[in-house]
Amino acid sequence: MTNMSESSQKSSEEPQTRIPKRRRGHDRVAVLLEAAAKIFVQKGYDAATMTEIAAEARSSIGSLYQFFPTKPLLAEALHIERLERLKAVLQDIAEKSGGLSAADSGEAIFDRLGAFIEEFPEFPVLAARRDVPKDRKMRSRAELKELISAILRRAKPPVTDDVALMSAIVLELLRIAVVAANEPEAAGDRRLVRELRLMLRKRLEEATAKA
Repeated sequence: MTNMSESSQKSSEEPQTRIPKRRRGHDRVAVLLEAAAKIFVQKGYDAATMTEIAAEARSSIGSLYQFFPTKPLLAEALHIERLERLKAVLQDIAEKSGGLSAADSGEAIFDRLGAFIEEFPEFPVLAARRDVPKDRKMRSRAELKELISAILRRAKPPVTDDVALMSAIVLELLRIAVVAANEPEAAGDRRLVRELRLMLRKRLEEATAKA
């Protein structure tokens, strides 16, 4: 049986992402992350190699490993950065959605998600990883759900159904849209996203019908 001191020692020996302290280091990390984004889109996450990412960044493999000892750590850092951008998008919608109906707010969320994926095509690839840390995944879902709830709470007329439940439904439909964007068979078929949008609009209209 592993005792606490052995567990602590094992944890401390696991590779960690290095956080740069100087501006030059931050700039270097930004270049490495953008290179990773490009390679993940081109090759897919599983097939992408650290060597290819270093080459795309015009960096030595040693420099890449200095900041990101493993590919999962690199992907997770990029995923978190993109999630922060997505949260900023939802925050912007929340701030500007006052007076919109819940259905129109749902349309706005889907519109902005589409633009977000177009700008950051690596996001669906990152979201589909099998090695996403479960605790971070749960935390991110909770944060996104709360931002969606903030949007729905501003709807006019007000949502009469459980807002937490409605935000969970919106988030799940968005998740399906993101997954579809990473599927070659579905990526070019706009009918799926159109149907998801129609489903969402109908459900949100029902959620305010009694108002």
